[in-house]
Amino acid sequence: MKWFSRSAMLFSAKTCLAAFLAFYIALELNLDKPAWSLTTVYVASQLYSGSTVSKSVFRFFGTLLGGLFTLLIYPATVQDPLLFSLCISLWVAVCLYLSLHDRTPKSYVFMLAGYSAAIMGFPDVVSPSAITYTVISRVEEITVAIVCSSLVHRLLWPVSMRNLLEQSVNLWYQNARKLCSELVTAMPAEKSVEREDILIQMANYPLNVETLITHCVYEGDAARRLVRLVSVQYQHLSYFIPTLTAIESRLNLLAQQQIRFPDFIAEVFQQFLLWLNGEDQLPVRDQLSHAQEQLKRAWQQGRLNSEESILLSGLLERLLNFVRIVDAYQSVSERVSEWTPAVKAGKMARAHKHVDKGLLLLSSFTAFIATFVTCVFWIGSGWVDGATAPMMAAVLCSFFAGMDSPIAPMKLFLKGVLISVVISLLYITLLIPQAVTFEALVICLAPGLLALGLVIANPSTNLIGLIVATQIPGLIGMSHNFKPDLQLIVNAILSTLVGITFAVVITALIRNKRPSWTAKRAVRKGIRELLHFIATVRLNSVTLTARQQFVSRTLDKVNIILPRKRVDPVPELVSGGNLIAEAWLGANCYDYYTRHRELLLAHHIESAAMFHELSQFLKRRLKSLQTTPQPELLAELNTLLLRLEAAALQENTLFAPMFHLFNIRLSLFPAARWPEKFAQ
Repeated sequence: MKWFSRSAMLFSAKTCLAAFLAFYIALELNLDKPAWSLTTVYVASQLYSGSTVSKSVFRFFGTLLGGLFTLLIYPATVQDPLLFSLCISLWVAVCLYLSLHDRTPKSYVFMLAGYSAAIMGFPDVVSPSAITYTVISRVEEITVAIVCSSLVHRLLWPVSMRNLLEQSVNLWYQNARKLCSELVTAMPAEKSVEREDILIQMANYPLNVETLITHCVYEGDAARRLVRLVSVQYQHLSYFIPTLTAIESRLNLLAQQQIRFPDFIAEVFQQFLLWLNGEDQLPVRDQLSHAQEQLKRAWQQGRLNSEESILLSGLLERLLNFVRIVDAYQSVSERVSEWTPAVKAGKMARAHKHVDKGLLLLSSFTAFIATFVTCVFWIGSGWVDGATAPMMAAVLCSFFAGMDSPIAPMKLFLKGVLISVVISLLYITLLIPQAVTFEALVICLAPGLLALGLVIANPSTNLIGLIVATQIPGLIGMSHNFKPDLQLIVNAILSTLVGITFAVVITALIRNKRPSWTAKRAVRKGIRELLHFIATVRLNSVTLTARQQFVSRTLDKVNIILPRKRVDPVPELVSGGNLIAEAWLGANCYDYYTRHRELLLAHHIESAAMFHELSQFLKRRLKSLQTTPQPELLAELNTLLLRLEAAALQENTLFAPMFHLFNIRLSLFPAARWPEKFAQ
C-alpha cells in the first residue's frame, strides 16, 4: 500500500477523529485514566469497518472477563501481593493456553482476558482498596473507545471486506487453475520457483480466508450470506493442494517410464486443456469418466499392461477430482452472485484444526514464568512504580505466543518502545506544557497521530506503528490536567524496558523455536494419526465420515508444514515429507480395504501382513522422519498386486481394489515398477 493512498489517509483521519472523540468523552465523564481510551482506539481500529467492529467486540469481552477475574481473586489474596501476583500469572497462562487453541481472530478474547487482568491488577497491589475502581474504570474507558472507534469507522466512509473476501477466494481458485495449467503443459521434470510460490500461497489461503470470514460476519446480513456460502466454497478449495501434487507425481512417473498416451487418452487430455483454458461448457467430466472405462477395457484386452493402465487411470482420476472441485466452486459462486435471502448454504463442515498442545503448554508456561519472575523482581526490589514491568512481560509473552520464533517481533516491539520514548520526551518537554486546553492538546497531538495512522495503514510497518501509537499516550501521562508527571513517566519508561527485557530473555531460554521444529512436530502428529487411522481400517471400524475427517486434519497440517519448510528447510524436514503423501496413503487404505473388504475376503486375499508391515514402518518413522520403507513391505504389496491382477482379469470388480493398492504402493515406493511374475 502507498503511504498516501486514499485508503491510508482515510483510515488515519478516521482513527485520529475516533481517538480524540474517545479521549474527550473520557475527560467529560471524569474517568480515571483517559489515556486508556485513546490507546484502545488505535488498538481496535482496522482498515475495514467489519474488522474494526469485530475486534472491538472481542476487546470488550476480553477486558470484561479479565476484570471479573481480578475482582474475584483480590478479596482472598489482598493481604499477600506475592500470592496475588501468582494468581494473575497463572490466569495469564491459562487464558493464553485457551486462546492458542483458536487460530482465528476470536482467540483475541482469551488472550486479552489474560493480560487485561495484569494491566488492571498489578498497579494496585500496594493499594488493594482501589482495585474495584480501577477495574470499573478500565471497562468504562475501553467501552467508550470501542464505541467511538466502531461508530466512526462504520458510519464515516465505511470500507467493506466483502470484496476482499471474494477476491481472496477467487485468487485462490485462479492460482490453482494456473498451477494445473503449468503442470499439464510444462515438462514434468521442470520445477519453477513460481510453481513453488503458488503452492506456498495456497497453503496460506485457508487461514487468511478464515480470518476474513470471522470479520465479515460483522458487516450485516448481505455479508453474512456471503460468509455462509464462501464457507462452503472454502471447504472445496482446500483439496486443491493434494490434487495438484498427485497430478504432478503421476505426470512425472509417466514421463520417467516413457509411457505414451493412447489416442483416446490424448484426445481427452486435449479436451481437459481446452476446458482449463476457458471452455467451461465442454463435458469434460463425462469425457474423463468414459476414458477411464476405455482404459479398463484396453487392459482387459491386453492392449495395455497393468502398470500403464493404472497410472493413466490414476492421472484421469486426479484430473476428474480437479474438475469436481472447480464445478463445486463455480456452483457456489453462482449462488453467491444471486444475493437473495432465500439462498441458504449448507452448514460449514466441522473444522479439524491442528493443535500442538505441547507447544501451547510451552508458550503458556513461558508467559507464566516471565510474568511471575518479573513480579518477584518488582516486589522484591520495593519499586513502588514498577508495576508496568510485569504488565509488559504478560503482554509480550501473550501477544507473540503464536509465532514460531517470538524473539524477532519482541525485539521489534522494543524498538517501537524506544521510538515512542523519544517522541514522548519531545512532547513532554516542548509541546504538552504549552497545551492548557483540550483544543490546544488536539493541535499538539494531531500531526503525530495522523502520521502514525499512515504508518499503521501500511502492512510493512503496521506493527511498529501500532506499538508506537499505543505506547505514547501512557508514556506522556495523558491525564485531566494535561500536565505530565515527570517522575511517573521516567518510572513508566524504565519499568516498561525492564518488563520487555525479562520477557525477551525468558522467551529466548524457554520458548524460542525454529519453524522447522514446529513443522516436524506437525509431521509426527500426522504420522501418529495415520497409524491410528490404519488400525481402525484393519478393524473395519472406520466410516466414510472418519475418512473425510482424517483427510481434513492431515491437510490442515500440510498448510502448517509447507510455509515453514520453505523458510527453514532442514534436511530431516526436507526428506521427511509434508504429509500430502500420508493423506493419500490413509485415504487409499480406506478405499482399498474398507470399501472392498467383502470382495477381498470372497477371493481369499488377506491384507493383514501388508498392514502389519505398514504399521511397523510408520512406527519407525516416528523416531526418524528420514526412515525409508523396508523391503518386506514392498514384497507384501507386490504379492497382493500380483494376486489382484490375476483375479481382476477374471472379475472386473477387482480392478478398483487393485487400483487403490497400487496407489498405496505409489505413496511408499514411487520409483518401484510393476512386480515380475516370479515375485509371486
